[in-house]
Amino acid sequence: MEWVDMRKGVACIFRHREVSLMADSRYLDALAAVDDPTNAKRDLDRVTTPKKDAAQRSCPAFNPLARHDAELFQAIMNGEHCLRGFTNRDIRTKLESTQHLHSRGQDRKKASSKVSRIFRRFHAHGMIAKILRTRRWRVTLYGRRVMGSALCLRDHDFPMAYSTLAA
Repeated sequence: MEWVDMRKGVACIFRHREVSLMADSRYLDALAAVDDPTNAKRDLDRVTTPKKDAAQRSCPAFNPLARHDAELFQAIMNGEHCLRGFTNRDIRTKLESTQHLHSRGQDRKKASSKVSRIFRRFHAHGMIAKILRTRRWRVTLYGRRVMGSALCLRDHDFPMAYSTLAA
């Protein structure tokens, strides 16, 4: 006995069936390993809708593809904040050269209040949480997931999809 190419006759129909079932089962196993994107879509929908903070004041939504919000995400998701968290001063130094604090000039009090309003917005959306009995904040698991996927979407996925559609 030896393996030969399958012929297209009726005599090999049982082997065709076996090979087809094995190929289908491998395909279904591969599809089962793919992550379900509905959680990421739900998280992005949640971030792109306006929220109310603890004092019932409205906080604007985020736009994951906008450069303005991507700069905020990058400043807060910086790796040096992973261990101890971040303070107003840390984020203020990251945002000095951006459009967020450019109009504030050298006035530290105005820049500090602007960063506090940014923190209130992130906190209302559940992306950052206060570390108890300190002046530090940390990124929540939800915030890490949403901001990471938004940055990946903006920097990697969107340019690739746009370039293939433009071609």
